[in-house]
Amino acid sequence: MHRIYTDKETSLKVLTKYFGGKIERDILEKSWELLIDGHLLPKKQYPSVEGLKSILASPADKNPRAKAAKPEDFADLSFIEELDRSGYADILFKKK
Repeated sequence: MHRIYTDKETSLKVLTKYFGGKIERDILEKSWELLIDGHLLPKKQYPSVEGLKSILASPADKNPRAKAAKPEDFADLSFIEELDRSGYADILFKKK
């Protein structure tokens, strides 16, 4: 995440690769801007309950245990919460 937010040129090279090559620079830059606006790729990568529900939905059709599973039981937030409390993520993304 840090590299995407802080190294535009490298990010554009990666986007070029995954978009298949010959993409106009202005389209690449707009794509990068959309990535870093914070909605698609937030700096603090907390998993969302909705995302976990989505992952559990597929096996839930065939497995009753998956249907009864709580999404919150599948994510350990302690690591990212500790980083967040320490201020590390905020410092990491500060402009120099």
